[in-house]
Amino acid sequence: MPGSEGGREVPLKYLVVEAINSVLSPSLVEQPPSEAVYERRQPSSLRKYALMAVVFLLGGMLLCFGELWIQYLGFSIAGFTAPILYLIWMFRSDRYEKEPLSLVAYTFGWGALCAIFASMLNETVFIPLLGVSGAAFVEEPLKIAGVYWIAMHKVYEAELNDHLDGMIYGAAVGAGFAGLENFAYIYAMIVNQEVSTWSAIALRSAASLNHIAWSAIAGRSIGLAEVLRGYSKHTDVLPGLVVAIPLHFLWNYVSPIIALFILLPFNLFTIFRMVTAAQRDEYNWSYETRAPIE
Repeated sequence: MPGSEGGREVPLKYLVVEAINSVLSPSLVEQPPSEAVYERRQPSSLRKYALMAVVFLLGGMLLCFGELWIQYLGFSIAGFTAPILYLIWMFRSDRYEKEPLSLVAYTFGWGALCAIFASMLNETVFIPLLGVSGAAFVEEPLKIAGVYWIAMHKVYEAELNDHLDGMIYGAAVGAGFAGLENFAYIYAMIVNQEVSTWSAIALRSAASLNHIAWSAIAGRSIGLAEVLRGYSKHTDVLPGLVVAIPLHFLWNYVSPIIALFILLPFNLFTIFRMVTAAQRDEYNWSYETRAPIE
């Protein structure tokens, strides 16, 4: 496995328990990092992934909405603004070794594209068979597949070298998904005259944080396994999903008052504490002087 030299086994049970604890009370990681995360990277071109990001984003919007999103371009811009601002904050939180913008953009684009697959699976499998939406069970695995791809790539795995990196890529996927979903909600609420234009934009801008938080939580566990072990396994996607899926499911089925005034602040506070703890881990692990040049 890439980067497995000198690594150590990290039990799946430990990662699951740690993922749950990190949401309830984020704290510093007690185990030291693998030396593999300090290895210098071989330079490689990422331009094609920036192009793929654009293709993914436009493909997702066209497949989901046809030309409607162009006709209502203002709604589209409004839908993506808040998710991008959240993502910028997350990206800037990485103090010592910034992630390549092309890969961050790639995962953002994947977040938008995978929405069409999530919609198809939900409408053709969950709703017909169970009679209820299975959005949480479909969307979270599909979103985190973009981070999983980086973690398992023989070259770009080296870019995802700790839990803060995992949160950044996870947030990027969530931001892309949230932006596309926001257009659908904003358009429907305004056209159906449910709320005013500015109310619709404000509500969806606030709710955008959820997809970013859920995917960041799932991505964090992938990055944590990488930093502790020195390489990734297929099962590393499971611990974060054990947390992200129930949080998403809960959001969908509680009352709007509880969702907006309890769950949303909880997600915001949790992500802030997770980022702060990860920054302190990087400082304690001497990333300020030893972080690899990306």
